[in-house]
Amino acid sequence: MDYFVNLKNYLNTYDRFIISTHESPDPDGLGAEIAFKEFLLKLGKHALIINSDPTPSKFSFIDPDNEIIIFNENMKIDNLNDFAVFVLDTNDFDNIGKTYHHIKESIRDVFIIDHHEGGQDKIKTNFIKVEASSTSEIIGNTLQHFGIIPSFKAAQALYAGIVFDTGCFKYPKTSPVTFVLAAQLVSLGVKPYEIYQQIYENNSLEVFRLRALMLSTMEVHFGGKLILLKLTPEMIKETNAPFSEGEVNINLPLSIQGVVASVLVKQDAGGPVKVSMRTKGNLDVAQIAIANGGGGHKNAAGYKSPYDFETTKMKVLEEMSRFFK
Repeated sequence: MDYFVNLKNYLNTYDRFIISTHESPDPDGLGAEIAFKEFLLKLGKHALIINSDPTPSKFSFIDPDNEIIIFNENMKIDNLNDFAVFVLDTNDFDNIGKTYHHIKESIRDVFIIDHHEGGQDKIKTNFIKVEASSTSEIIGNTLQHFGIIPSFKAAQALYAGIVFDTGCFKYPKTSPVTFVLAAQLVSLGVKPYEIYQQIYENNSLEVFRLRALMLSTMEVHFGGKLILLKLTPEMIKETNAPFSEGEVNINLPLSIQGVVASVLVKQDAGGPVKVSMRTKGNLDVAQIAIANGGGGHKNAAGYKSPYDFETTKMKVLEEMSRFFK
């Protein structure tokens, strides 16, 4: 499939764009946004980045010029009817959060650039490459395809996104394409250790306390093969740590010998209950997520639950039990 045909047609149709990513933005969504805006500007287009949620402070290095606009209910976008939208790092337009409700009736069109499974009905008309390691990899390859060399700022943003979504180049979708692009970005001045330090060695004491609270909720299931953690609004209030910082702790149980699955049942203040799942090997949690209206990858997926916290926990354990019978 020539993924660039749809993109070129979209770019030839519109000139003014809003770029947005999913709620609780991570380095992949953020990095892709920064680099993609630069790409659009170099094509002579007009582009704004508007996110529903603030950038976590430890990821602020990805946006050194404060280009990302954080949505609020009173903001006005001049000539909104002239804009089309690029949705990055999620295959559902409404996953961009509050911004979606503000712009959905006025914008001209929507185009998705993503690497998650679960958007099969959108592949023919968008740019959804599920074999890619990250959306940042897709954007980096797009710049290569168009013969555009990213600035240091864009290169750093893309490298951060790739490092985060590949788990420092160890997740299954890491490919030769990933390493070739990473090498190009390093050749442009990106310093790998500095990026690693910003993402993984830059936690506040509040975040460390939140991790301790989450680990105290640990439940061991299926003979030690699955560990379940909780992240509650009460924990966020007690520690004053960002919700997004708690979410990344889902990966911790997979470092334990014999554990092949990790589940996090989580809820931010005033938000829905959500489920994140991580696995090793051939345990495909994407199908569980898709069946519940979510999406993701074979070994990393999630969804929003319509149920309360405890009901959600019991239901996801029941669904995960298929792997351990």
